[in-house]
Amino acid sequence: MVINRKIQTLDEFTIQQLRNFPKATGELSNLLRDIGLAAKRVNVEVNKAGLVDILGDYG
Repeated sequence: MVINRKIQTLDEFTIQQLRNFPKATGELSNLLRDIGLAAKRVNVEVNKAGLVDILGDYG
């Protein structure tokens, strides 16, 4: 059984929520975006490290 639901990115969620707070400065949005980008970078490095363990240094 497949559940059909739209997956929302962190940026989409942040923008959607920001509309509810017209006086917001966007500082929190920028911080959340930076954290999201850092998490993606960590994910890439962790996955690369896992491949090095599997394939060796010269893979």
